[in-house]
Amino acid sequence: MNKRPTEVQNIPDTAAPASSLPKDLWLGSCARYTVLCMLLLLISTLLSESPSAVYVDPIRFALLLPFALCLTGAAMLRRTDKLSRGAKCALHPLAVLGGFYTFGYLPFQLRSKPSGQQILLFLLLAALVYGLAMGIYCLITHSLGRKKSEETPYVSQFGKKQ
Repeated sequence: MNKRPTEVQNIPDTAAPASSLPKDLWLGSCARYTVLCMLLLLISTLLSESPSAVYVDPIRFALLLPFALCLTGAAMLRRTDKLSRGAKCALHPLAVLGGFYTFGYLPFQLRSKPSGQQILLFLLLAALVYGLAMGIYCLITHSLGRKKSEETPYVSQFGKKQ
């Protein structure tokens, strides 16, 4: 006869509920939007002739929010377990560079009608900056992961349990 266990094991649920996806997307986008706005203000302050006359076009601030949504979506794509590593590596730069081109470069260059050569040069520079940023990110996460794995003690899975 089967006996019922006296203790109920608390097994953590690793899958995030579907309702947390929009919340995570929105909160991550707001955090990235804040950082992007501060960077835009800092850059405009550094490039302006007089610090008291800093002006940033309000349209630029408005377009930072959809770009922040693209960045957050790309970060969520990178963390998901439902895609293969190759798909993640292909979709992440497409989402970041596509969002930057669509919301950062294109709206302000439509007036001046850039040539194909200028657009290609811009995309190559943006890819270079993306590659440098992701390279630094990967080095930092790799070193932190190695440090963490060295600090955890070895536990035998097949030996005697204490």
